[in-house]
Amino acid sequence: MDWATTLNLPSATLAGGKTIPKTVLTSRGGLTKAEEKLLKQYSRLTHFATIQRGTAHIAPVSNDEHEIGSVIYLNCELVRPSGFGGLAAVLHKTFPNPVVLLFEEPGGKVGVSVSLKRKSHAEKGAVVIERTETARLFDPAEQAYADYLADIRHAALPQSDLLSYVTALCDRTAKAAAIVSIGEYPRCKDADTSQLMALLAHLRDSQSEINVLRSQYRDKEATLAESSRLRMALKKKEREHDRLATEIKELCHG
Repeated sequence: MDWATTLNLPSATLAGGKTIPKTVLTSRGGLTKAEEKLLKQYSRLTHFATIQRGTAHIAPVSNDEHEIGSVIYLNCELVRPSGFGGLAAVLHKTFPNPVVLLFEEPGGKVGVSVSLKRKSHAEKGAVVIERTETARLFDPAEQAYADYLADIRHAALPQSDLLSYVTALCDRTAKAAAIVSIGEYPRCKDADTSQLMALLAHLRDSQSEINVLRSQYRDKEATLAESSRLRMALKKKEREHDRLATEIKELCHG
């Protein structure tokens, strides 16, 4: 995947693809043994680009909640086509900057995960993850995902300051995460944006609950009564999920 062309990042932002050793992540990330094992899911992690005042002429942000001097893009080559949610969480927590993770798997599918950080309220000088949005592995040639990739091109993102830049990346990646449920990249009128984002959050939470129920339902240790209860709960949650997907499509086409 030619991310430089796809995202149309200014040449001054490109970092040359320097490899980030796994030892760097383990030494400064405070990772648990379980988190260190997740690093085996990728073969190579490289520094792809840095967005800051000096490279992209976008103002930093320094206020009570945020201290954002730069946004870093990292390219992560996966060993196999599998879920990368746990790996993304580990990589996001390792860097104090807002991070854009660009995943690639051997078969040509890609994924994107974006995190926004804020100042910790408990520990002075520390940062915590405020928000993470992820678009799971997808075929970049599919129209809905091509629309998403066009929407996160550098020139399509707000340029006023880095907080606006990262927030837009998060919002648009949250929209992309819904493609698997609604079959399109959701767009709406500006006046309906807050309603759309709220619906997308509900859709994501609903899908998470469905995933948990499915896992519990497939548990061979579950009794017959438990399986029956879980099946009914799963069907109810799936109906709710379908209703939310329909509501999102109606909002976008209204």
